[in-house]
This record gives sequence, structure tokens and C-alpha cells, in this order.
Amino acid sequence: MTFFQSVILGIVQGLTEFIPVSSSGHLIIFPELFGWEQGGLAFDTTLHLGTLAALLVYFYKTLKSMVLSVINDVGIFALRFTRYSPEGKLVVWLLVATIPAGVTAFLFGDFLESTFRSMLSVSIFLLLGSVLMLFADRLGNYEDKSRPAPPVSFKKVITAGLFQCLALFPGVSRSGATISGGLFSGLHRIQAARISFLLSMPIIAAAGIFQLPEALAEYSGTGAGILISGFLASALSGYMAVSFLMKYLNSHGLKVFIVYRLALSLLLIFLTFY
Repeated sequence: MTFFQSVILGIVQGLTEFIPVSSSGHLIIFPELFGWEQGGLAFDTTLHLGTLAALLVYFYKTLKSMVLSVINDVGIFALRFTRYSPEGKLVVWLLVATIPAGVTAFLFGDFLESTFRSMLSVSIFLLLGSVLMLFADRLGNYEDKSRPAPPVSFKKVITAGLFQCLALFPGVSRSGATISGGLFSGLHRIQAARISFLLSMPIIAAAGIFQLPEALAEYSGTGAGILISGFLASALSGYMAVSFLMKYLNSHGLKVFIVYRLALSLLLIFLTFY
């Protein structure tokens, strides 16, 4: 893999991790279409760490407030969870909601990644993920500017967490699945997107820590530059993507992403058989 390819794949990862079109699917599609060497799971995980860095920067103030709230809650109320602040409760809810996808990834992650790492598989899951997002977009809770946003509850966060399990299938999209889960549970679009991005942090961090030693071993020496360039490209493009999506969903639905996914799925099916 060259520096140029690493940067392009980093940009692709950063843009498609948060925009609900499936980053894992695009990381499979691009090398296939252009005849590039596949970076492998370790390389892909490094790119995911770049998007994690983007989230940490974008949500810095939110995360700082959440951490301080937890420290304050534990210091004052210890384990009396009913008296936790809303932000303190949200931290606990997010960690609990990460467990289903974490356990599923631990048990079946390698199998799913290796079994469905083909353009045909990606096209099928792009199509299925589009159907999921279409129903969520039609049935989801839309903002009424004259009314306050509905409260975020454990049930709504855990619903998004359960939908995150679907992201293990390349082509479904982590953000698309979790935003859909949030919409189905009654969250507004912006709330669902915010929960989706916050929910992705623990599992991306865990996967990165687990895979990083393998990535560093595989891309040691001069190859380290390939990892660094991909990481930086992913972080920068990821920040732009999450910033764009949070503004876009304030007044738009998921239709444009659904149309793109459907068109890409049909194109991949055509290229696979013809």
C-alpha cells in the first residue's frame, strides 16, 4: 500500500464512518474497484482510531462535562444512582448499551468480517441497511420546534446500542443502524445522531486498543508512515463529516443517504455479475 492510497482510504473512512453509508463497506469497495491491496483489519482499525480522535475533538466540551459530572456524582452520592445527574446517568447508560455490540464483536467479529468481506456481501447489506433507514426515517420521531425534545432514557439508549450490533455486517453502517435505533425509540434526529456518535466511542476505542499492536507490528519501520498518514486523513475528514451531519440532520432526514446507498448497492451488484 502506498501513502497516496492510505490517505485516500483515510478520507473515505473519515467521511463514511459518520455519514450513514458504511465505512467498512467503502473500505472494501475502494481497493476492489481500483485494484489496490487490501489494508486488512488492522489497518482499518487504525483508520477507525482516526475517527475516534475526530469525535473526541468535536465532543470535547460534552465529554469534559460528562466526566466531571460522573466524578461529582460518585464523590457525593457513591452508588446511589437515582441521585446521579442526567449527564452522569447518560455515561452509565452509554457504557451498558455498548455491551451488546462488544460481546457480539468479541464472539463473532472475526467470522463476520472474513465471511462477508466481498463486494456482493457489501451490496446486499447496503440494501438491507437502506431498508432499515427508510423505515426509521418514515416512522421516526421528527422535531416539532414548538415542543421541547423528548427526554433521553435508558430504554432509548439501549435500543440504539442493540442496533449497533448490526454494524458488524460490512455495508450496514454503524451510524445508520444506531441513528435508526434512536429514531425507532422516539428520539429526535439530532438526539439520535448525538447518542450514535457518543455510543460509538467505547467500542471503537476497545477495538483500536485490541488491534493496534497487530497494526504496529504489521506496519513497522517505514510502513508506520502509512498508518500515520491514514490516521491523520481519517481524523481530519471525520471531523468535517460529523460537523456536517450534526448540522444537516437539524433540518433534513436520511433520504439522500438512502438514495446513495441504494444506487451504490445496485451498481455493485451489476459490477459483480457483469
